[in-house]
Amino acid sequence: MTIRDLTIFVAVAEQMSMSKAADQLDLAQPTVSSVIASLEREYGVLLFDRLNRALHITDEGRFLLSRARSILGLVDGLEQDLGAFNRKQIIRMGATITVGSSVLAPIVSDFEQINPSISIQVVVDNTQTIETQLLDGAVDLALLEGVVTSKQLVVEPLYADELIAVCAPHFNAPAKMTLKQISEYPFILREVGSGTRERFLRCIIEEGLTVEQKWTCHSSDAILHAVLSAQGVTVISRRLVQDLLASGKLRQIILEQVNLNRNFSLVYHKDKTFTPAMDAFAKAIRNDSQIR
Repeated sequence: MTIRDLTIFVAVAEQMSMSKAADQLDLAQPTVSSVIASLEREYGVLLFDRLNRALHITDEGRFLLSRARSILGLVDGLEQDLGAFNRKQIIRMGATITVGSSVLAPIVSDFEQINPSISIQVVVDNTQTIETQLLDGAVDLALLEGVVTSKQLVVEPLYADELIAVCAPHFNAPAKMTLKQISEYPFILREVGSGTRERFLRCIIEEGLTVEQKWTCHSSDAILHAVLSAQGVTVISRRLVQDLLASGKLRQIILEQVNLNRNFSLVYHKDKTFTPAMDAFAKAIRNDSQIR
């Protein structure tokens, strides 16, 4: 198995097509097919099922994809560290939507200003999606607010955060409620896979309750627009609404006897080899968390 073999395999896995991978790598399709067949034959595994003339990656293929991306990432990092100072080093950073909307942007800006040879490429999505990308090697580091389920990932809690219930000032709801009382109101919630959604609904389920999910949104902005229009109530990070609360555009509903505190955590694969650039950026995140 060579670096070239892994590069070809990753291209096929990402394109799910031998011909598209060949076009991407500027190779002949028989060359690509031969490399995949050789890997399968050498290790006695099936990397792709061939069903109805389409490729479907197998469990063995997913395992190799995760390791191959990690190895190729190390090779790229090694090339950069060996003297490719005329081009930027790249760190692939994952973040959940709440984190991306509240704390990450100034950290990236300050870090890139101090380290002009390093570029941070940020992917913002929900906790579930970013966790998958960490396992697949598609991102190097992540800052997440949700519960991480994989034991392959290291979780380092850094920032303290608090979820609070809010509504429009004129929305007909009392200033204080129990979970049972607030569960009777229509809710604007994040999509499945969101750490914020999971944290709140876990409390609801533990109390044997359900809520009416009137709106399901993939962004905090969409949630806030719906709440400001008195469509219902939501539970959201205080960091995202502190200015709206201060200006009176939103009001907080106090939830009695409910603890919705949580952390934003730095997360990375336990087998991840940190480059000097990654070490420096992780340190910048840790330092920032101590002053916020």
